[in-house]
Amino acid sequence: MGVARGTQGRVRLWWHDAAPCPPSSVIGLSVAVGRFVEALFWAILRVAGLIGGVALLVAAVIVVAWVLIRRRRRR
Repeated sequence: MGVARGTQGRVRLWWHDAAPCPPSSVIGLSVAVGRFVEALFWAILRVAGLIGGVALLVAAVIVVAWVLIRRRRRR
């Protein structure tokens, strides 16, 4: 208690004089949660993209191997 928002986004204590405190480097909880959720979202997309890319690569290798095996059997 005893904290009041001053002008220009600076925090000052109401029982001290009106001189503002230096800007704080502490971010708000909602900002931290938002950044966490955004990072989690992008991490999930990265993993999903990696899995999708590997699945496409495996499918391409299987198709190429199947075509090569069929060509060898025809001869």
